Amino acid sequence: MNLGPFYELMLDNIPDGIYILDNQGNYLFANSAYIHIIGMSKAELLAYNVHDFKTSNQIDFCISDVVYREKRRVVMFQDVDIANSQRSNPFRQLVISNPVFGPDGEVQNIIAICRPIDTINDFYNEAMTRGTISTFSGPGRDEGLSGSRDDIVAESDAMKELLRVAREISDFDTSVLISGESGTGKEVIAQYIHSHGRRAGREMVVINCASLPENLLEAELFGYEKGAFTGASATGKKGLIEAADGSTLFLDEINSLPIALQGKLLRALETKTIQRIGSTSLKKVDFRLVSATNEDLWKAVEEKRFRADLFYRLNVIPLEIAPLRERKDDVIPLALHFLSHYNKKYTKSKTFAGNTMQEMRNYDWPGNVRELKNFVERSVVMSAGDYIEITNIQGIAASHDRRVGFDHRSAPPQSYGVQMPIYQQLWGKGLSLQEYLERCEREYVQYALTTYKSSYAAAAALGTSQSSIMRRKRKYSLS
Repeated sequence: MNLGPFYELMLDNIPDGIYILDNQGNYLFANSAYIHIIGMSKAELLAYNVHDFKTSNQIDFCISDVVYREKRRVVMFQDVDIANSQRSNPFRQLVISNPVFGPDGEVQNIIAICRPIDTINDFYNEAMTRGTISTFSGPGRDEGLSGSRDDIVAESDAMKELLRVAREISDFDTSVLISGESGTGKEVIAQYIHSHGRRAGREMVVINCASLPENLLEAELFGYEKGAFTGASATGKKGLIEAADGSTLFLDEINSLPIALQGKLLRALETKTIQRIGSTSLKKVDFRLVSATNEDLWKAVEEKRFRADLFYRLNVIPLEIAPLRERKDDVIPLALHFLSHYNKKYTKSKTFAGNTMQEMRNYDWPGNVRELKNFVERSVVMSAGDYIEITNIQGIAASHDRRVGFDHRSAPPQSYGVQMPIYQQLWGKGLSLQEYLERCEREYVQYALTTYKSSYAAAAALGTSQSSIMRRKRKYSLS
């Protein structure tokens, strides 16, 4: 297969293995990386059909057969043991096998990308060492926003700028004060700062200052010696500040810290020493402090509920997270991220109807990301059928009435101008079932493209891939 010198040179400089098959499984092209992976010469490989490897048990499974049969991208692991190759041992590779469709809608070629699993983390580790900031570009990550290097949802300019600043300060031990409404993700940003800094090798220590009464909070923060008070452990206990030695201490809701403990915390910050309850000695502790508040901390200073000297010590670098209502561009990416997670968690395949996505974007989300996350989970669990059709976002999100707002139809809405079900219009016209289904598909995809203007947005609304939308657009000659 002659790709032309320029394109062949480009493909040969891609570090992942790439090969192209025809519709019978014959090898048409392989780049240099794949030749190196497989351990054969290019001339030898191009004389093969992919089924030859399966017949001779040199591969455990023929992934291309699934692609030909199901006409979709397939991602799988494959065990390889090529006889008489330059590789002495069997190995396992990750294969991403993509169909290329011809004018008739059938699979014309397959282009596959391969990487041995023993090198699968190479790019990740390289990015880690260079400190690259990654922002969210689609659904499919683990639950919530854990705050690690690669899973922050940030499509709005406000969040991207916040992440940029957070990344710049991550390597310094300067105190950081994160402010923002409840549910905006302050702990996520704290974890992001920690995971990018020089202390990332140790787990960040977290304590919520509003979660414990004053007497227990002091013991949790500073620890105690054996017999320090009634009920104390016979061996004593290390405090969380001491546990954060060499790491980051995150104090959430610092505005709830009792005034009596604020002076002791200030001394610990300034001297980097702690004194356990019941002890007469000081212990040196090396930690970085990140704090968070869900109220105006300076107002608490003016009301004499918070020490001014501690405020200045905490507020060296202030970071403010905008509420979700002020960064609308994050709403849909976040919703799709949570939808993907809960679909996996509950073994569902739910999709947001287009009007639901618009309603989500228009809603103010007073509970911020936490409210949005709960709303998506509730929608996945409570809605019937595969389409989530919401007519009252506020009623569902705020849980005023969990039954209000859901349209329990199992089919997508018929709101695109058809006055009666399409099958009633076409009945008796001699259409086969396949022709009827294609007619439905054509009209629905056309409606999505007209509504959203972009193939990416239409794909998100219909719960499919952009490439799938483009195939149907070509198939039906849609505008």
